[in-house]
Amino acid sequence: METVVLLPGLLTPPAGFRSLREGLKGFGCLELTPHPTPSEQLEAWRAELPPAAHIVAFAEASWAGVQLAAQSQARSLSLLSPILRVDAALRARLDALEEARRWGLEAFVAAAKPWLFGPVLLEHGQEAIAAWAEGLREGDLARWLQAMPTLPDGRRALRLLRCPVLVVIGAEDVFTPSRYAQEVLGWVPEQRAMRVSLEASGHLAPWENPGEALAVISAFLHDAEAFLQGPPSWHDGLDELPVL
Repeated sequence: METVVLLPGLLTPPAGFRSLREGLKGFGCLELTPHPTPSEQLEAWRAELPPAAHIVAFAEASWAGVQLAAQSQARSLSLLSPILRVDAALRARLDALEEARRWGLEAFVAAAKPWLFGPVLLEHGQEAIAAWAEGLREGDLARWLQAMPTLPDGRRALRLLRCPVLVVIGAEDVFTPSRYAQEVLGWVPEQRAMRVSLEASGHLAPWENPGEALAVISAFLHDAEAFLQGPPSWHDGLDELPVL
C-alpha cells in the first residue's frame, strides 16, 4: 500500500487532516506533528519521512515539503495554500498579526479571521472558527510569527522535483493569494504541475471545503498523470459547514 504523508502548518485546525486520513481509500496515511518554525519542521520531518511517499503539505509546511519531495524522490506532491517565500505583502500581513498577538490571543484571532477564512465561514461558521482558535497556542504563535519573515526563498527547490505536483488554493484566499500558487506552477519543470481553486474558501480551504478538497486530492493521488491532463468535475463541498 502506498503511503501519503501529511505535513501540517502551524495554523492547521486541531482536527488536523482527519478528513483526508479517513477519506483517502487505498492509501496508508501518516500525519506528522506540526512544529512552530519551518526550519524545525524540515529537521524533524526529514527523519520521519518514508521513501517514495506521496506528500501533502499545508501553508508554510510546503517549504519543507518541497525540499523533502526532491530529496526523497516522492511519488507526488500536493501543496495546499502554499507558502514558499515571504514577499513584502505577506510580511506586512505577518507584521500586523504580530502586533495583534501582543494584545493577546483574542486580538490575534480577530485580526486573522478576515485574512484566513472565506465568506461562507465568516458569515455562518463562527463555531467552526472558534474551534480553530482553541487549537492556537500563544507561545507557538510568537515563534511562528518571528520565524516566518525570515523564511528562505524555497522556490529553487521546485526545479529539482521529478514528481507530479498539485496546488490547491482557496478562491477567496487573501492571506496567500493565487499568485503564490501560480509561482509554483512556473518553477516546476516540464509542466508537471496543476492548480485547482476551491470555491468560496480562504487560506484554510481544505477545512472550509473538505468534501471538494478530498475529491480533488484523492483523484490526483490515484492517477496523477491523468489528472494533469485535466481534472474531472466535482460538486461544491460546502453543503454543510465543516468542523475545524
